[in-house]
Amino acid sequence: MTTPTDAIPAGGRVLDRLAATPTSLGHVAVHFRPGERELATRFFQLLGARVREFPNALSDEPIYIVAMDGVEPDRADNIIYLFALKPAQIELEAAITEALAMGTDHQHPALTAFLDHRNSWPESYLHFGLHFAALEELEAAVGRMRAEMESDPAFGARIQSMQVLRARGGEDDREIEERMAASPVFAGAEYAYGRNGVQVHIRTDLFATGLALFGSVVELDFVFTGPGREHNAFNTL
Repeated sequence: MTTPTDAIPAGGRVLDRLAATPTSLGHVAVHFRPGERELATRFFQLLGARVREFPNALSDEPIYIVAMDGVEPDRADNIIYLFALKPAQIELEAAITEALAMGTDHQHPALTAFLDHRNSWPESYLHFGLHFAALEELEAAVGRMRAEMESDPAFGARIQSMQVLRARGGEDDREIEERMAASPVFAGAEYAYGRNGVQVHIRTDLFATGLALFGSVVELDFVFTGPGREHNAFNTL
């Protein structure tokens, strides 16, 4: 196992110590296309989130607060704000789509190369990850998502892909290998990049984490912990 070191940019400096109190990721803000709020909120409900609707003074569409923490949904962190795309962004994306001939026989080659590589390596591009404290909850969420995709073609058509990757344990870690073999989701899947964790990459255009025309990638994670296992799988690379 390698010993991690703090990265110091050339000519830069780092603080002498970490913050004395915990800092968490407070929220991310994502956007649905006007008129598609029901499809977008359903995605997060299938993952087990609590979704609440509030009036939006700046839009005819409401704003939603998506609480991913089912145990403490009223916390100020682990929140996703979901609201409609602004007209200015819709106009900009229409101009970009036209300029790059997106989706046509004359699509710009740089766009084609970007989309092909992003689709092959979704975790290496802009995405956000949701960590599950229990593997069973993650498996149930994937099961609900797959069932909804099958029962509702309109919803299923908006999920472009779902990449499932199983956990790779240490050489003598039979528990992880046996749990993966028994999993209704991960049995037979390829291995994840790091050790001790599973990954599910869902590619969808139900909401935007940047430009809506490129869609979004949501990663679902669970990490096995315990003696001999790093809490952060990438610590062992």
